Amino acid sequence: MKEDPLMQEISDPSLGATQPLRGSGGSFGRRANLRLAASPVVVLLVVLAVGTGFRFFNLGLVRHSYDDSYPIYDALRILDGHKLLLTGQPSSVLLDNPPLMSYLQAIPLLVWRSPWAVYIFVTALNTIAIWFVYRAAQQLLGDAAGLLSAFLFAINPWVVYFSRTTWVQALIPFFTAVIAWGLWPTIVTERRSPSRVLAAGLAVTAMTQTYIQAWGVLAQIGPLVTLFRRRIPRRSLYAGISIFALALTLYGVGLSEGWEMNRTKLLGFLSKSEFHPTREGLDHAVRLVTGRDFEYVYAREETKEYDLRRTCSLAAHYLLGVALITGVTRAVIELRRGGRDRRTAVVLLVWFAVPIVLASISAYPVHPHYLLLSCPAGHILAAWGISPLLHRKGLRWIVIFMLLIIAILFGFNLHRASQEVASSPTGPEFDGWALGAGAQVGAAVRDLSKGNSYPIRICAKGGETLLSSLSGAYVTTLKEVDFPNYVVLPGEEPLLYVLVNTVPEPEALGPLQESFPEHDILLADGTHVSFLQALPYSRDSALALPDVALDWPSEAGLSMLGYSLNAAIQPGQPIHCTTYWRVEELHPGREEWYIDAFYHLLDQAGQIITNVGGHGQWGYRWQLNDVHVDRVSIPVPADLAPGEYQIAIGLFDCIHARNYPLRSPDGPTYAAIVPVTVEKVDQVRTAIGRQLARLAVK
Repeated sequence: MKEDPLMQEISDPSLGATQPLRGSGGSFGRRANLRLAASPVVVLLVVLAVGTGFRFFNLGLVRHSYDDSYPIYDALRILDGHKLLLTGQPSSVLLDNPPLMSYLQAIPLLVWRSPWAVYIFVTALNTIAIWFVYRAAQQLLGDAAGLLSAFLFAINPWVVYFSRTTWVQALIPFFTAVIAWGLWPTIVTERRSPSRVLAAGLAVTAMTQTYIQAWGVLAQIGPLVTLFRRRIPRRSLYAGISIFALALTLYGVGLSEGWEMNRTKLLGFLSKSEFHPTREGLDHAVRLVTGRDFEYVYAREETKEYDLRRTCSLAAHYLLGVALITGVTRAVIELRRGGRDRRTAVVLLVWFAVPIVLASISAYPVHPHYLLLSCPAGHILAAWGISPLLHRKGLRWIVIFMLLIIAILFGFNLHRASQEVASSPTGPEFDGWALGAGAQVGAAVRDLSKGNSYPIRICAKGGETLLSSLSGAYVTTLKEVDFPNYVVLPGEEPLLYVLVNTVPEPEALGPLQESFPEHDILLADGTHVSFLQALPYSRDSALALPDVALDWPSEAGLSMLGYSLNAAIQPGQPIHCTTYWRVEELHPGREEWYIDAFYHLLDQAGQIITNVGGHGQWGYRWQLNDVHVDRVSIPVPADLAPGEYQIAIGLFDCIHARNYPLRSPDGPTYAAIVPVTVEKVDQVRTAIGRQLARLAVK
């Protein structure tokens, strides 16, 4: 195969300094290349170092959201739950996402069970993308444009932000850069590299198998392959299409398993009547080149420093916007000519414009990450607009200086965004926690639950998706617990409680409670995380918990082990009641039950004076031999006359409005009837004195 003249001239040391490089984007580009030819490798290394620093510095202050957690959660289901997944994260408006992102994230989790492993893995790949951008642009337009393109891609704060996520679209910067490196030079130059074209095809398949909306890349690839099909090696093209078809078939099988739900979402999306023209797609594509509004969205604070930073950021946006417009103009001009530069213009304009067109009519808000598909064409077009200035001696150093100032500004905006996260590193139910803070909690969960079977059960005010991803272990959470008022005591394996801003009361989990003060975490915003563990309770040890033992089964499969009441009851003061329920049977259909205890204070005629509902739990979360401890306060009216009363305690399914009778020694009953005496104030004081005396003797 004939060697590419461009590559020959770059690599041939015998060529003099005045030898022009072909295909460098016109005479301006050629002369600029000559002045950078002395040390392009050194400049590239600097660009890579800057891009690496931007992406990895303060990585622990990236916010870890639900969307970031889901692929990690699915990866852990694959590793720990041994599940074969054919679809990935459900989409709220379109078809369920393909599953490849979870399989990719399982790779770093095999090495290190921590969210850090996945973030480092994804961020590293998106950092390597800088080199692919350089190589793609270099082969299209020469060294100068290649270095400028890589630099703009490396420092853009939006690109950096999206390069440090772990959601399903996290690797789009990497995949688009690989496609550009593998396919574009084959279309533009005389070089034919079947292996690169195949790599581009694999990148297309991988990208479309990680994120459903990445299928927009087919609208970019299609026109280019159609227009330049004769320049693309047939075998590589057909191999790429075959691999894509195979992956599509597997994904189709996965969709078919939940087709009714996916069909409903798809029809709902297509039937939207609010589709309207929008310029959000154009705005976001430009942001990914110029960095506009990043400081406003992620690093906004009402200070004079912010006002100055905002002004400078807008100035940087306008300068880079002019460069982008100039590059687009040059590309449009090249369309009137023939040859290599015309092909370059077609490739860049199609790749940049198609995602903008796709996002120009929408019934939904257009998110900036949708326009990641336009990368790296926008950066290369902007570099094409800047490169002529490097030819002019008087402007060259001014341009370089301004680019360095813009890089410092963008870096400072990223730092300020990290500082805002550092000052408020937490969020409700672990959603949006800083990676470093969340990983601390996850490491404690992983260490304290070591040896438990998967999925590991924990009690925490957070979903299993987030807690699994943070701990690097497949966990399921009991969210309905309300420590210390409603707790679950395990019957088989230890059960860990993750308490956020909650005092870890002694013996709230009974005599088998363990505490771990050495694992306590105190964060910058004052959030305090502590850990308690309940060891397994046998049936006998569970029966010893209530003051009054009953051990009455119920039709729901729960047995009422007994109850405890406060010793003295008086008008106007609540009755503190604790009931103990053990899971004895798991009945079919319980998955749709939501059962809680009811507490009725009854008068002598059996009329309800006070009606209190206890804490509920979904039946699908029950596990055999678990004990549910429910602590409630039953109000006593202040004007209630002293005398004998009753408390009726039973089970009720609020979803199906159904009562589940208990089986007492005398037969079925709708509730356990507990007699209580409401005493006068002086009688109460006497009773309390007797109780304190008994405690003193003990």
